Amino acid sequence: MKKTVSASPHITKRHNSTRRVMIDVLIALTPCFIAATVFYGYHVVINFVVCLAFCFGTELLYGLIAGKKFDKESVKKSSVWDMSFAVTAMILTLNLPAVMPVKMWGLNATNSDGAIVFSFDTVVLCALGSIFAIALVKMLFGGIGKNFANPACTGRVFLFIAFGTAGAFNVTSSLWAGDMAATGATWLGTKTNVSGSMLLDMFLGNTATAAVGETCVIAILVGYVYLSVRRVIDFRVPLITVGSLAVFIFLFDTVRTTSGANMFYSFAAHIKSRGVLFGSVFMATDYATSPNAFVGNVVYAVGIGLITALIRAFGSFPEGFSFALLIMNRVVPLLDKYIVPKPFGYVKPVKQKNKIKRAEKDGEASGKKEGGGATV
Repeated sequence: MKKTVSASPHITKRHNSTRRVMIDVLIALTPCFIAATVFYGYHVVINFVVCLAFCFGTELLYGLIAGKKFDKESVKKSSVWDMSFAVTAMILTLNLPAVMPVKMWGLNATNSDGAIVFSFDTVVLCALGSIFAIALVKMLFGGIGKNFANPACTGRVFLFIAFGTAGAFNVTSSLWAGDMAATGATWLGTKTNVSGSMLLDMFLGNTATAAVGETCVIAILVGYVYLSVRRVIDFRVPLITVGSLAVFIFLFDTVRTTSGANMFYSFAAHIKSRGVLFGSVFMATDYATSPNAFVGNVVYAVGIGLITALIRAFGSFPEGFSFALLIMNRVVPLLDKYIVPKPFGYVKPVKQKNKIKRAEKDGEASGKKEGGGATV
């Protein structure tokens, strides 16, 4: 009888190729992108086009230069066709404000009301962030799967550190927000006036923010469910990350700064604010920068929650998640070294002493049987 050996269903190319996984992530990110466009306008689309073009161009050009070949065949074999560049571009776009005017540049076209119609500053920053994420974080270390940190998150942190003080990361107000549009500040910047209506706005996405894709909880949850059902991510990792932050922020901040009914509002606002949910679903679950073993992922997720809570409660920076994620990305190699997943079908080896004792017992038992048989 002829037998055929094939790969297991969970590792077939058709269902789990890099390209298929990246397309699934893009599908999951689409609700967040649509929500961001609805709440913050056409600037989000422009930013995505710029990030997409520069992520694609940087990865393609880097691969051609590294391979020292610029022919058609090299282009066909380029890593850009796995679509991971598009995921980086989408996540980076959703991690940035709709517009990022830089004080010393001022290359922005405004209308009669003073609103920015087109921001060349933002185009330049999107291009810089894309080049940094792809060239220095992803490709320099060997490409997809070998990057030392999440490329999109690193690109955002780079732009924030380099241009944050120049006003590039000032809060962008939702097109439909009322009071928030007037104040131009997120709740984490003030931690005051928490109300049920504000929590509802946070849930829907109708708030001011410094990252357009992180506000609409509904859109994030849709993406989370899709990735979980498709088994692209381990659904437990985002839950552990958010749950850990909830516990630590309650202990470090909520109990210390609020009382009564405000404790619940403050607690809920922390969970919905500034990238916790978005980052937990779309960045903390990145294959290359998260541990291999589930126990390692638990330590990793709890670490993200703990560091984020410490930064928010005691630091001068109100957000914290991006920095916490990058710190834990660098801890992942250590976790993988000491927390190794068990291979499928693994059986714990019997220690040598146990083998000797077992052999002695077997010998004694066989001797008794032989002796017993002789007396009968």
